[in-house]
Amino acid sequence: MLHFLAVEPIVDSFNMSSLELGENVQFGIISRRNNSSSRQVRQLVFGSLGVFTLAVATAFALVGAWPIAPFAGAECLALFFAYCWLQRHDEDYELITIEGDNVVVETRDGGKREQRRMSRFWAHVVIEEVSSRKQRVFLRAHGREIEFGRLLSDEAKLSVAKQLRSKLSALV
Repeated sequence: MLHFLAVEPIVDSFNMSSLELGENVQFGIISRRNNSSSRQVRQLVFGSLGVFTLAVATAFALVGAWPIAPFAGAECLALFFAYCWLQRHDEDYELITIEGDNVVVETRDGGKREQRRMSRFWAHVVIEEVSSRKQRVFLRAHGREIEFGRLLSDEAKLSVAKQLRSKLSALV
């Protein structure tokens, strides 16, 4: 029996089949970035900002205030780098699945995909308080730890930790 919990923030258009899930998956939790706009909208917004900046810089240059041009160029370059970063991290996710005797944590960060496994019988969930308002969630087993929840709010991290603890103990 397959149980999946989609943890907020999640993008509706995410295709679960693209994750190549095994046949033996008993439980899964996925978290994704909350991308509030599509690629086309981002292109339109960033392109419009760049065109507007260059238009204003051109107008100032035509009236003799040409020293503004390098700053407008630097602003357009910063917009370009911000756009590229957003595009690169558009499909980031974290996925925890319980597959038979293994807990599998798969992450995608900026195009780099990583998958780590540990025994579900030895895995336990640990919540570490970084500050009074910041927490980190780890899966630990045999001296190894895997962080999960970097895309989640603290409340969602605690909810995931609670559910994962119950699933790990129920499946043992």
